[in-house]
Amino acid sequence: MAYFVWPVLVVATVLAGCSGIRGTGSDAALVGGDDRRGLFSLVPKSEKPLAKARLHFKNEDYGLAEKYFRQAVEENPNLTVGWMGLAASYDRLRRFDLAARAYKVVIKQTGYTTALHNNMGYHHYLQGNTAKARKHFNAALAKDPGNPYVLNNLEMLESPSA
Repeated sequence: MAYFVWPVLVVATVLAGCSGIRGTGSDAALVGGDDRRGLFSLVPKSEKPLAKARLHFKNEDYGLAEKYFRQAVEENPNLTVGWMGLAASYDRLRRFDLAARAYKVVIKQTGYTTALHNNMGYHHYLQGNTAKARKHFNAALAKDPGNPYVLNNLEMLESPSA
C-alpha cells in the first residue's frame, strides 16, 4: 500500500490548489474542494473499503469506519487488519459484544500479538475492567518492550482519572 503514497499526495496537492476554482455545471463537483472521490480512484478496488475504513477511523467517524471494515472482512474474511479495525470500531461504538467476537477471529488468525493484546487491553479499559486491561497491556509490553502505544495505554491506566 505504500506505493500509493506519492500519487495520493500529488492528487491531494492538485485538488488543494484547485479548491478555490469553481467551474460551471458538472465541472464544479470535479474541481471543488468538497469532493474527495478522486483520492480513492488511485486505490485498487479490493482495498477501497479498507482505505475508507482507516480514513473514517482516523477522523473518529466510528460508525462509518465500522461499515467499511465490515465490508472489507465480508469481501475477504482472512483480512486480519480488517477484523482488528472492526473490533476497534465496535469498541469505540461501545458494542463490546461485537468487538469481542471480532477479536476472537483475530486470535484464530494470528494468535496473541502485541497489537492484539494492546487492543484487548483498551477493550477492557473502556468497559472499566482495569485488572484485565493491565493484564493485556503487560502481555503486550512483554512481547514488545518500549512499544509507545502500549506504554501510553499503561500510563493512561495508571493516571488518577482512569
